[in-house]
Amino acid sequence: MPDAWAFLVACWTSGTLVRSVCAVVLIPTAAWLAIRLFSKIIVRSAHDPGWQAPLAAAAASIPGLLLVVLAAAALIAGADASCRATWSGQVLFALIVSVIALAFIRATILALKRMSEARALIQASLPAVGRLAQIAGQTQIAARLMQDTSLVCVLAGTWRPLVVVSSGALDCLSDAELSAALHHERGHARRGDQLIAFLLTFLVDLLPLPAADLVRTYRRARELAADRHALQSVDAHDLASALLRFAKPTRFVAATAAFDGEATVVARLDVLLRDETPKPVSVLQRGALALSLVAILLLGVAPAAATLVYPLPCTMDSGSMKMV
Repeated sequence: MPDAWAFLVACWTSGTLVRSVCAVVLIPTAAWLAIRLFSKIIVRSAHDPGWQAPLAAAAASIPGLLLVVLAAAALIAGADASCRATWSGQVLFALIVSVIALAFIRATILALKRMSEARALIQASLPAVGRLAQIAGQTQIAARLMQDTSLVCVLAGTWRPLVVVSSGALDCLSDAELSAALHHERGHARRGDQLIAFLLTFLVDLLPLPAADLVRTYRRARELAADRHALQSVDAHDLASALLRFAKPTRFVAATAAFDGEATVVARLDVLLRDETPKPVSVLQRGALALSLVAILLLGVAPAAATLVYPLPCTMDSGSMKMV
């Protein structure tokens, strides 16, 4: 027991191993708790979807991002730690590596599954021809045709997203509705929503901390932001009409910027069809939320940076297991 206590004290004082384990566990959790203090403000800022989407995505992903940074620091700091000369140090370092590896393996498996489903959707489609090719060319977005009677119009792919439209949707939509739907998907592509969604879900999957409300808020906000992009080129009633057609139950396609539930459909229709003047956005609130998230991230990274930049020697005699 005295030797084990000496090991713990020495490793904690040096800023390696024990402190690294605590940082990997405690700092992302503390960041998550801090973010929860003002997450409701982000959720309620639906009138400002252009900022709500990135703010919600950042808030949901910061704990996972901190885990990545702190895990890297723990591995770097612990790899050459004198405390590893003891059996206790070896066990503790192995524990750090195992926990980090399990978190990354789980998140990677889920990410690969989503990418595989999107890839299968693209592979099951054919290059756009005829009417779809013409309207997609006018919209300036790549499109493919999937032979399926269900109504599908989704943005698929992470690095080079393209729109997959089913033959059922092509038969159902008028030219104006199809153009509106494609402009909406172009809005997702130009905002980089596919890549953001990929990174967001990966970072959220790293930690078993509740973030569903922020992820849901991001998805809802990105739909509203893509609608705003589309309305620069199409009529609101055409987009609303297309939305109503796609609101029918259909199969869910992962890793796509598809419609996200009944609540999102209602919110989008409310924005598209009402004649009210949009609520003014608060630049002060935008700045305060953004600065708060940056501060949480920097405070979380600071301990890891200090450990790497200013490491202290582990004050333990590994041979005698006594404090020096």
